Amino acid sequence: MNAIRLRRPEEGWLALILVSIMALLLAWAIDEPAWVNGHGRLTDGLSTIALLGVAVGFAGPKLGWGRWTTHLVGAVFAGLLLPIFGGWASLPGTSVGQAFQLAAAGSVDAYLDIAWRNLRFTDQEVHYILVLGALVWGTAQFASYAVFGHRRPFNGIVVMGLVLIANIALTSRPQLPYLVAYTAAALFLLIEMHAFDERATWLRRRIGDPATISSLYLRGGTVFIALALLGSMVLTTRAASSPLAGAWDGVDEQLIAIGEQLGRYLPNGGDLRPVGGVTFGSTFKIRDTWTTDPGIAFTATVPATEEKLYWRAATYDQFLLEGWDQTQTSKQAVDAGQSLLANTPEAAVESQTRPVTVTVRPDEYRDRAMLVPGIPVTADRSVQVILTGTRGWFGGIELSSARDGYTVQARVLQMGKGQDQITENRLRNAGTVYPAEITALYTGVPDGAIGPDATELLQAIISEAGTTEPYTLAKAMETYLRDPTHFFYTPDVSGIDCPSDSVVECFARFQRGYCLHYASTMAILLRAANPDHPIPTRLVQGFLPGQRSGNTETVENRSAHAWVEVFFPGYGWIRFDPTGGGIGTPTEIVEGPSIAPASPSPSGSGGPDLPDPTRRNNGDTGDPATATPPSSRGPGDRTLLILLSVLLALVVGAVAFAAWLRGPRGEVSPDVAWGSMSKAASRFGFGPRPTQTVYEYATTLGDLVPVARADLQTVAEAKVETTYAGVRIGGARLDSVRTATRRLRITLLRLLLRRPRRGSRR
Repeated sequence: MNAIRLRRPEEGWLALILVSIMALLLAWAIDEPAWVNGHGRLTDGLSTIALLGVAVGFAGPKLGWGRWTTHLVGAVFAGLLLPIFGGWASLPGTSVGQAFQLAAAGSVDAYLDIAWRNLRFTDQEVHYILVLGALVWGTAQFASYAVFGHRRPFNGIVVMGLVLIANIALTSRPQLPYLVAYTAAALFLLIEMHAFDERATWLRRRIGDPATISSLYLRGGTVFIALALLGSMVLTTRAASSPLAGAWDGVDEQLIAIGEQLGRYLPNGGDLRPVGGVTFGSTFKIRDTWTTDPGIAFTATVPATEEKLYWRAATYDQFLLEGWDQTQTSKQAVDAGQSLLANTPEAAVESQTRPVTVTVRPDEYRDRAMLVPGIPVTADRSVQVILTGTRGWFGGIELSSARDGYTVQARVLQMGKGQDQITENRLRNAGTVYPAEITALYTGVPDGAIGPDATELLQAIISEAGTTEPYTLAKAMETYLRDPTHFFYTPDVSGIDCPSDSVVECFARFQRGYCLHYASTMAILLRAANPDHPIPTRLVQGFLPGQRSGNTETVENRSAHAWVEVFFPGYGWIRFDPTGGGIGTPTEIVEGPSIAPASPSPSGSGGPDLPDPTRRNNGDTGDPATATPPSSRGPGDRTLLILLSVLLALVVGAVAFAAWLRGPRGEVSPDVAWGSMSKAASRFGFGPRPTQTVYEYATTLGDLVPVARADLQTVAEAKVETTYAGVRIGGARLDSVRTATRRLRITLLRLLLRRPRRGSRR
């Protein structure tokens, strides 16, 4: 029995090999950063998925399928196979049915977490695998069909290259080798396909030896590719200029704003490359890596007498297991020179603070969050103050643009022995009677935040402190977490695998992390230390003190930091920095004279020495009762929004279709008519081949759509006369071309019902 021989494709096996190599490079580049929560094993199957996508895009044209049939079949196979791959990646060793069910259940839970349960983040992972798998499969299938179906490799190369470049741009991991290898494969593919077109032309016209021209193209192309890649790599290692510097000014701020909105949907991994330097959003995930970029974030002019100023950007009240969120926020517009925190409970008390004026000049820092040392008082620019709750607790200050410098007057807490200044003994005796809203906002511990390891850690710290009194416990916790014998500082925790645990539980178990792990752990453990009297604690993001030269301070991107603030009645929020590894600076407060404990005050009051505040309401009444509560959206609201969105899409589609039916606008030349007609046919998989003449192509389409034969002939004749004979047509003849073009826009829609045959594309 004769062995079965695979029929060599007309384009050659080399073309198929090159497309497969390009798809594999794309899959490997996406797999390498471990985008799905830092777990590289979850995306190991992308290379197989890429080859399957190439196989479908190759098999469709060889079986005589049209473009839409091929892509539909590929989508069906992807819909069946990707969930299985996702289930196997999440739980290896499961059966096909179990893997499919696992992927389906995980994807549904992810949707419900975000869309219906109003969770900021989801702990599901399998849906990320499905999205990345669909991206790789779809891109590979499109590129393969572009080569073997349309025989237009450039389209596939561009699309696949854009996905590859986007992946390289998003991750900070070095992926230049992937781009170099992809470029080489793409250039070889272009040369091979060009040689194929030339062979087809020579065979059709029966001139010369086709093998000779192919060999010539491949030899010359190989030399060109080698020299081009060698030259580009030399330039890459030697280039020191920035010819496009400043070309994208202002774009980074828009990208930052978009990124903050999309952050909750993105997986936690990939060593994400920050756009515009360090950013602080209203919601953030604690990712596997922390910035180590030595670039300059900003410079500031500060009083030479001030030392170790922490630069606050934003505060957060709600812990989300994997990150933090600002809740119940509102924005208050404040003009330049006006008090930023007037009539709020966080307005500075002069007897407890000292004034400081700084001028900040952003460099790589492009976030709109204003950086302030201590308590902000006034700014030289109009800003939006972000307030939390109905009483107006400080959340941050938003600039209209982050590119320009600004001057801020602030007040820094005075730690000393004065009559009203802050000392350890005063804080120890501040009491535990907090304003009701402070308790509601800053003492919550969500379910799942603390597991057995975090509970054991909390008990060890309480045992060492010997009390749950807020200041003593906070100081003991700061010291305990900073101790290198207990916890190890590292900016990269991608090797730690605890996907089902909160950040606090994971940090307590593995005892490794960076500032957000230290600060989150301290904040949540303080809140949970005494269920009868939870300690109000919030997380703060900003920058550590920078390098000082005279009165100029330079702060680098890697100085971005997180710490905690603990509330003490009568004294406000006090900073504690639990991050070890020589990164953070512990809070230094003098002990001061012994004083008597504070007498209890009624629940819901401002506490001892704390003024009774009212929230500012856009300059209206200032009455908290008139404050507009934060809006909430339930399932009913989302259903209405979905219906309105669908209705709007239908209206827009109808308008667009009506405009399309109206036909071409303005002057229509034979060239424009021919281009419009061929482009419309190409959309349905019936584009012209390079070897076809105008009449041959028009005849081919006329055979497929007989009702359009006369109009096709009209346009083709006009095209030939004007292009090749140099005839200028006008009057009734040009009107007939225009009318034919208008009708063709409708009649060629019948190509949707036809399946391209392999012979029709030759």
